[in-house]
Amino acid sequence: MSDKEQTGLGGTFGSKTKGSQIAYGHPAGKEIVAMARDVMKESETGRVLLKVLDYHKIPVHVIKGTGESGFTPDLNVIYLQVSGNVEKAQSGLILYLVKALREADQEYAGFRAPDPMKDIMAYAAFMHARNLDSITHICKFVKELTNTSYFTDLLDTLPKLGLNGVYKAFIAGASKEELYMEYAAAYNTKRGS
Repeated sequence: MSDKEQTGLGGTFGSKTKGSQIAYGHPAGKEIVAMARDVMKESETGRVLLKVLDYHKIPVHVIKGTGESGFTPDLNVIYLQVSGNVEKAQSGLILYLVKALREADQEYAGFRAPDPMKDIMAYAAFMHARNLDSITHICKFVKELTNTSYFTDLLDTLPKLGLNGVYKAFIAGASKEELYMEYAAAYNTKRGS
């Protein structure tokens, strides 16, 4: 028996093949991504990020789950985790896609994380700066959709993601330092829960 047969792994991630009986792919994945793209097309920030997605041909995999969604730089893939019973792009997923696309944009522009084994503080500073930049793009995206039918749902989702304070500071024209303080407060609150 080969190692592959012994481990029960086979085929591509999320496929059902002999030896792999768990399908991780979301049954409505393609439709969910198409719906999210339609919403993103309504804003300038969304259109720019979709150009990044299409230009670099970044795969977006929608998988069943409730964990974190995001861009994986090692694989150059965006993973969106969605409950198996969801059939449409919900506001939180759209905002996670905006964040993941901005992170991919940064990666392709050459802003790559330093090796954490060499300097953990430089790595942490880089990751927090990247997160704040991505969250600022979420704020721009939501603000640009103010006069659309999507705005209320997106706005109502921000507190659920812990980003209400950052968004309020962004709308108020806060400085980068003030935005960082709101981001840090949100990060510490989420970490404490």
